[in-house]
Amino acid sequence: MKLDPVRLQALDILVQVDEGRRLDGLLDRALDAQPGAQERGLLAELVRGTLQWRERYRHVLKSFVTRDLPTDPHLFWLLLLSLHQLLALDGVPAYAAVHQAGELCRRRVSEQKVGFVNGVLQSVKRLVLPGGQEQAPSAERAQRLRPLFDDLEDDPARRLAAWESHPAWLVQGWVQRFGLETTRNICQANNLPVAMGLRVLEPADPRALLAILQEEGWDVEAGPADPRCLVVGNRPAQADLRHTLERHGSLLVQDPAVQEATGWLLSGREQLADSPVWDDPHLAVLDMCAAPGGKSARLGAAWPGGQPLLAWDSHPERLALLGDTLRRTGHSGVAVSLADGLRPPLVAASCCAVLLDGPCSGTGVLRHHPEGRWSLARRSPARNGRTLLGLARSASDLLAPGGLLMYATCSLESVENEEVVEALLAACPALQPLPDQQGRWRRTWLPGRDGGDGFFAARLQKGTAE
Repeated sequence: MKLDPVRLQALDILVQVDEGRRLDGLLDRALDAQPGAQERGLLAELVRGTLQWRERYRHVLKSFVTRDLPTDPHLFWLLLLSLHQLLALDGVPAYAAVHQAGELCRRRVSEQKVGFVNGVLQSVKRLVLPGGQEQAPSAERAQRLRPLFDDLEDDPARRLAAWESHPAWLVQGWVQRFGLETTRNICQANNLPVAMGLRVLEPADPRALLAILQEEGWDVEAGPADPRCLVVGNRPAQADLRHTLERHGSLLVQDPAVQEATGWLLSGREQLADSPVWDDPHLAVLDMCAAPGGKSARLGAAWPGGQPLLAWDSHPERLALLGDTLRRTGHSGVAVSLADGLRPPLVAASCCAVLLDGPCSGTGVLRHHPEGRWSLARRSPARNGRTLLGLARSASDLLAPGGLLMYATCSLESVENEEVVEALLAACPALQPLPDQQGRWRRTWLPGRDGGDGFFAARLQKGTAE
């Protein structure tokens, strides 16, 4: 059996990600170069699955390696890649996973380490596939692993972190905030396949577009609460997705939680319909950290009135993506600018509404980024919180009396969410919470509970001048 080039490419990508390269670009280019759907599917699963379950597999390795875990990145990731095939892939016979591991070791490590690799994997195989089996359902194999985690039973948070493969410090913080069972649901949701959300922008007919996508072979249906929210079961290939988005300019890729949060901003505008700020054509609607542009396009399609819509981003490389989204969706009239919200190129009180979806740790969207949970530094949320407060205070300064501010992040961390909002209210007495009809003025969407990503939003209104 020859060395499988897909497995070799998967190992090379894993090592490059470990060295700091961005997964999305590496994997997208590699997938586009594969000859068929089967190879693309295997490569994506090998890379993303190995990264996703890294901590579980590390803990398993510790039970079978008598010394410290390998420091050679190729050897370390080769073992984890092979464990993923042994423990999680129903279509890969154990002999194939073990044999390919040996071939990979010869190619990327050394002949001398082949025996070590084979010994470790054969030991794991005997545990999860007793009686000389070559295959068994992955759920059965997982159950046979559980005794290896008994050494953590006195620390439920650490055991949950190891089993569900999340950083221990992150899980410990969630347990303190949400409780053990809710945290377990969040972690499990982060490890499930992610259904893709689509938004049908006004004025397109969502039912007609849904029927077209279904005729084109998409596994798609309308969301349960909003007909403009479409949910895709099987994510299409990247090239097919790009082609479909170009043909249907009213479609956005947007998670259901983000769609609901943006709708919450729009309903705040409806609540404040009598505010005189909406009659002033010189006041702007500002999306302060706008890339990749989905929320800007949504505001361009649904925001009432003729006031100018501004979309800013401080990163030049993301500005092109923002402009492409607005062009494709037919909102080229939105004024796109390279601008830093901490040093805004606008005078005070020049906006009737500001949306600040600020830069954060992204702990609410880890299910999309299996590598993100490992690259996140423990101090990042607190550091982000200080930047976010600066941006929020700047947004408040730009807001005219009577105007609407929505602060949002894709984080689950209180230091980036509630603590920022409380500090903002203390620093800017003119701002007041704007409750909805259910009395909610700030909301948290949780993975595993609310049907989409983790997200936080707070709605505030600036008091009118006396």
